[in-house]
Amino acid sequence: MEALSALVLLVVAVGAVCQVLSGVGFALVASPLLVLAIGHDRGVRTVLALSIVLNAVVLLRSFRHVRPAEALRLLVPAALLVVPAALLLDAVRPAALAVVAGVVILLATALVAGGRALPFLDGARGAVLAGALSGVFTVLAGAGGPPVALFAAQRRWTPVVASATLQAFALPLNLLTLLVLGPSPADLSGAGWAAAGLVIGTIAAMLVAPRVSGAAVRRVTLVVAALGGAGLVVAGIAGAA
Repeated sequence: MEALSALVLLVVAVGAVCQVLSGVGFALVASPLLVLAIGHDRGVRTVLALSIVLNAVVLLRSFRHVRPAEALRLLVPAALLVVPAALLLDAVRPAALAVVAGVVILLATALVAGGRALPFLDGARGAVLAGALSGVFTVLAGAGGPPVALFAAQRRWTPVVASATLQAFALPLNLLTLLVLGPSPADLSGAGWAAAGLVIGTIAAMLVAPRVSGAAVRRVTLVVAALGGAGLVVAGIAGAA
């Protein structure tokens, strides 16, 4: 258990570094292991709570670059699907939820890694689709960033504009999702290690930011996320057996 707690701290710290340096990646990195370590319900809620803190930290550093209209276009469809997705959670067994969450993480990671032009994300329909998928992904796995990150890439936003606008979108979405899902169960042992990792990772990111390339951060984010998603699928299948 101590080894798992230390691993939670380390992975959350890595996720925090990715989020602070690049604006995305925390939930992709941290969600799989937290769900494995402390269960789906507490894991997703913990990821959401920590994501809210990171959204605020990144937004405070880059709020001048936010595109409010674009953030709102993404937020409306995402918010509308939070409640239906939450109702789905009540109808699915924990082992199945682990598999679903793992598949979501793997799919999202593959989409981000592909980096191809996606014409279906153009125009108003692109904002609706990206926002809707992000809302569902946020509820199922606490990781709603990839669809909107792809939307930002399709729009060819600069990194600073993409990071700032996506935080402005994700902060209210994460708050809404956390409110809809309700309070976490009382056992907060794993969450404490995760919170410690968040603090360590955020401080480390502030210190190393001038020396680390965005490409390196992106590679680490995708590798850790893929491994975590695969582990979650395996654990879910084993639990259902």
